[in-house]
Amino acid sequence: MAIVLTQDEPELLAGQDSSSRGSPNLRQFIRLLDDAGLLVRVPEPVHWKFEIGRRTRETRKPLLFENIIGYPGQRVFTNGLCNTACVAIALGIDRDDSRPAILREARRRLESPFSPRLAEASALCGNLTKADHPDLTRLPIPHWSELDAARYLGTWHINVSKDPETGERNIGVYRMQLLDRHHATVSAFPGSHLAMHVRKAERLNRLLPLAVAIGVPEAVMTAAAAGCPPGKDEFELAAALLQRPLDLTRCPGVALEVPVESEIVAEGFIQPGVRVQDGPFLDYRGVQNTNSEAFLFEATQLWIRDMPIFRGASVGTPGGEDHQLFSLLAELGLLDFHGSRLRHGVQNALLRRGLFGIFQRVSKAGAMLGPLARIKASPSP
Repeated sequence: MAIVLTQDEPELLAGQDSSSRGSPNLRQFIRLLDDAGLLVRVPEPVHWKFEIGRRTRETRKPLLFENIIGYPGQRVFTNGLCNTACVAIALGIDRDDSRPAILREARRRLESPFSPRLAEASALCGNLTKADHPDLTRLPIPHWSELDAARYLGTWHINVSKDPETGERNIGVYRMQLLDRHHATVSAFPGSHLAMHVRKAERLNRLLPLAVAIGVPEAVMTAAAAGCPPGKDEFELAAALLQRPLDLTRCPGVALEVPVESEIVAEGFIQPGVRVQDGPFLDYRGVQNTNSEAFLFEATQLWIRDMPIFRGASVGTPGGEDHQLFSLLAELGLLDFHGSRLRHGVQNALLRRGLFGIFQRVSKAGAMLGPLARIKASPSP
């Protein structure tokens, strides 16, 4: 049985200047897009397998799928950050401002921090019913592309974990392939904070608690995707972009916090010492990729808002919303591809200039040259 949240949809902020009102949550963001004439509503029945992903790639506008075959009462939202105007609306900035003005405002916000705060009694916690055996297939998870091996629970979401030794919190975005009703992959770069948390948990022979929040405010997603240094709380960065305190709530089953303004939250554990294959999947370069060393997530509870909105992205199309997010982070100096300094600099320069096709080609070449460089640098037998 899934957990159903009956939290009412928040009202739009009114009577405030758009540059000072702060970033909207997801439902407010969608309504603002609709009011601006930028949202495309899809009322006709669509299938989660391939159709949502295909229409997302073809339309290149914010899309709200309102009638998912097999999932009555649930919706899927994509392409939210597909252009500069949408990015501005997501950050609560006047969409008619120039891109330099939008970036200046975003940088100003990063210099004016807001700390997140723990909600004493949130609408989430007030409407929880325990689900001992959550079924992830209750969610309208798309199978985004024929090049993907399966459906992907996590493409535009946040993963929350804590260092098992220090308790330091990390918020990231790690691709998650649905494996069955209770399990999904978690594909993390070996040098990522999550991978470090997993390694520490494995040394201690412990399960690593993990929370997966889908449908968070776009500013929270932006912060989670940023390359923050150790010791920097991404929720604090998100609050700065929101320009208002970010309300968090404790998960009832694991010692982690998630945004109150989440549509869907799955909590559970990463299994120690277990590795599974993630993929093949279409990655940001527009090519198939596979990770044979992905972690295994087991869901233990599931929270779902009333008439939930599943937020996801079809990645790999030049100039798609994943590239638009990369471009924003590059402009803010918050993007890190974990490669060499030269490769990182070239990729960031291309993203800042909107040269997404060239960015993909350079990224492909860099991935091909990486193993070759390691072979050349290896000692002779």
